[in-house]
Amino acid sequence: MNPPIQQKELLALCEEGVQAALAAGADEAEVFATSHTESEANLEKNDLNQIRRVEETTFGIRVVKKGALGFCTSNQPGSLAGAAKEAVTLASLSPADDHNGIPEGTALPDTPAAVDPALLALTVPELTEMCMNLMAQTRAIDSRLTIDSGSIGITHATQAIANSKGVRAAFEKAGGGGYLFGMCVDGDTVGSFAYDGDVVQHATQLQPSLETAFARFAEKCAGALGAQKGESFRGSILLPPDAVQEFLLGNLMGVLGANAVRKGQSPLADKVGTQIASELFELIEEGAGLPNYRLAPFDREGTARTPTPLITKGALNGFLFDSYEARAAGTTSTGNAAGGASSMPTVGSGSLSVGAGTTPLAEMMNIEKGVYVTRFSGSTNPITGDFSGVIKGGFLLHGGEKVAIDETTMAGNLYDCLKNISAVSKERRALNGSVLAPTIRIDDVSITAA
Repeated sequence: MNPPIQQKELLALCEEGVQAALAAGADEAEVFATSHTESEANLEKNDLNQIRRVEETTFGIRVVKKGALGFCTSNQPGSLAGAAKEAVTLASLSPADDHNGIPEGTALPDTPAAVDPALLALTVPELTEMCMNLMAQTRAIDSRLTIDSGSIGITHATQAIANSKGVRAAFEKAGGGGYLFGMCVDGDTVGSFAYDGDVVQHATQLQPSLETAFARFAEKCAGALGAQKGESFRGSILLPPDAVQEFLLGNLMGVLGANAVRKGQSPLADKVGTQIASELFELIEEGAGLPNYRLAPFDREGTARTPTPLITKGALNGFLFDSYEARAAGTTSTGNAAGGASSMPTVGSGSLSVGAGTTPLAEMMNIEKGVYVTRFSGSTNPITGDFSGVIKGGFLLHGGEKVAIDETTMAGNLYDCLKNISAVSKERRALNGSVLAPTIRIDDVSITAA
C-alpha cells in the first residue's frame, strides 16, 4: 500500500506551519501532524462486508498570543498559512491563562522506526483472504457462532511535531490487527455478546495472535449459552485482563491525571505516599510502549516519554502531567500529553502495565464461591468511587466449577476494591498493544442475582 508522508517531509511541513503562525502574530506556536494509510477488510453478519482504504494527513496548529490559546486543524499542506492565521485570530478572541504555553524542547532518544516491511508487504487481497479464513476457522470451533462484525487491517503512520521552542521530532510506525464481535445462537437461545481482538507490529505475529484472540472469542460466546440464574451474596469477583482494563483501569486513570487533581475531581489528590490499594497491586505508565508494541518516544507535545510508576505495592507515587498541568502545579511534565492532530493535547496514558502476581490463574479460579466478570456494563462515580451495574456473560465459580449465569448486578466502591485485592495472577496478557494486565481477584463485593 502507498506509504504516508515521510518523516522528513512531514516535519518540514510542521516547521513551515510554525513559521507561518509566528509571521501571523503568534508569540509561540506548535504544529503536530499525523499522516496515515489504512487497509482493512470488514465483516458483517458472517460474511465479507467491504474492503476499505483510508489515506489521511492532518495538521493541528496551536498558538499562544498574549497568554491566550488558539487552535486550528487542516488536512491540506497548502492551506497551512491560512490555518495558522485562523489559530492566531482565535487566540486573540480567547481569555489569557498564565499556565498556557508551548513546552521547551527536550532531548529525545534515537529511536528507529517501528515498521516491519513484511507487514506492509501484505496486500489487500491477502488481508481479505486472511480475514475470511480466520472467520471460517473461528466459526468451525462452534457452529452456533454468529459474527455480527469484525475486521482485519494494516495501518502505516507517520507523526511529526515542531514548535517555536526548539522541539523537532518525527516517528514512523506500522501495525496490524483485527477483532470479532458477536454471539452464539442455539435455536431460540441467544447468548451474550462477546468481543476479542489484538494488534501487533510484526507480520509473523499477526495470524497467530488473531487465531488466539478469535479462539478466546469463541470460548466466551459458547460459555454464555445456557446461562442459569446466579446467586446473591457478598464475596469475590475475578477480573480477567479485559475487565481489568475496562473496569479497573478505565475508572482509575480518570483520577490519576493531574487535570483531575487541579479541578478537584480526584479523591486521590492528597494521597501521594499513602496506601490506596492492596500491596499486591502495582501500576506503571510504560512511556514509549510495551516490549512488543513500541510508541513514539515523544508525546503529543514532543516531550520525551518516560516510564512513570503510579502505584507501587499499593502506595500512590504521583500523577500524570502534560506541560499545562505541570506549569499549574509547579512541576515538570511526565511526557503524558495525549491526543491527535485534530485536537489540543490533554493528559492521558500511552501504555500501562499492571504488575504480575504470584498466584497461578488456575488456582485463582478454584475458589469456594465467586463471580468471573467477563464484561461489566454500569456506571462509576469517580469522586466517591461508588459503582453499580450488570455483569454480562459472567460465570459463577463454585468449588472449581464454572457455570454461566444470567445478567447479575455488581455494586461496590472502586477504592474499596483496590484495597480488597486478594490475589493477582502470575500470567499477564497484552491488550491491543496498550495494556499489559493479569487477572485480579477482589473480595467483599455485593453480587445480586437478577
